[in-house]
Amino acid sequence: MIVEIIDPNTFSGFNHLYPNDYPIFFTPNYHRFEQNSGFKTGFIHHDNKIFMPFRIYHKWVFNFMQIMYPPMCKGERLGHEEERVFLNKAVEVLKSEKKYHRIIQPYVWDVFYAYPDNAVSCPFGQLYSELDNKTMEDIFNEFSPKYRNAIRKVSSFQNAVSVRHNTQELQAFYEVYKDVHARQNVYYDTIQHFERMQQYLGKDNFLLTNLYFNDILEGGAIVSYTSKEANYLYGGAKNPTQQNGSIKLLQYEIIKFLKNKQVKKYIWGGCRLSDVTGTKQQGMQEFKLRFGAKVKKGYLWKLDINSTYCLIYDWMIATQQRLKGQKPVVDVIDYEKNREVIL
Repeated sequence: MIVEIIDPNTFSGFNHLYPNDYPIFFTPNYHRFEQNSGFKTGFIHHDNKIFMPFRIYHKWVFNFMQIMYPPMCKGERLGHEEERVFLNKAVEVLKSEKKYHRIIQPYVWDVFYAYPDNAVSCPFGQLYSELDNKTMEDIFNEFSPKYRNAIRKVSSFQNAVSVRHNTQELQAFYEVYKDVHARQNVYYDTIQHFERMQQYLGKDNFLLTNLYFNDILEGGAIVSYTSKEANYLYGGAKNPTQQNGSIKLLQYEIIKFLKNKQVKKYIWGGCRLSDVTGTKQQGMQEFKLRFGAKVKKGYLWKLDINSTYCLIYDWMIATQQRLKGQKPVVDVIDYEKNREVIL
């Protein structure tokens, strides 16, 4: 097994990773995007068959690894026991190399079937819609009746509605995206982040869709995709929109676009399996579930590779937060690990 920081332009492993058989995180374009954004990226791979992509966070003297996607072999996920064995071997190699100090919470575009020994883990879900071997009518009928009626209503204003899949729409999208996050006082990415993503993923892996009503932007979304699957990365909407079903129609149009591109699956994102009643997650999850999204259950996990370095880092961060009068940051894994699964 090899842990390898790569150059996307020369990495020979891409010869075994056919782009249409794998999610975006296994493609050279995505690694170019991450590296241009300042991260080192690579793969933990075995025998040019099993690959697991990662990126590296470097802060002060600490190196943290973030796994982008669970390991895959020939375009398919490993079984539970195979995955557990692979992850344990990967941790063993990482410890022997002594280059990295912690594996932090992974991307949540898919969940793990297993986790390595001594990891901190929590139950977690993935929300997805199958697009393969279905007609658009089949997919539409999986939406809730309320959503179907809302989409029909907005669609009836044919002269007023405009859906634009357009590379020139980024600035318009960004203004709505930024406004939504600024009003909620939460972090948002810079326009340069989206420009880099659009540039490096290119027209075959990057979708920007905006929906207008009477030439006024209602909302938009950014999706990455390969034929294997698409990922709903970012979204933003006016509050309130002019028409109550605008954002539902926006997602329907995105699904139609992906279906025409023969994308097999639409990944809506991660899903908490505990009780989210009264939280922001409740509205987000219910929105996606009403499109007929299914829940795939598994785990998120993290692991300290060098416990001494991790204790020092955690102490430094805690001290920094106290001096600034900030509350300790709790990640999803720590928050969810002892909560009851109800979904």
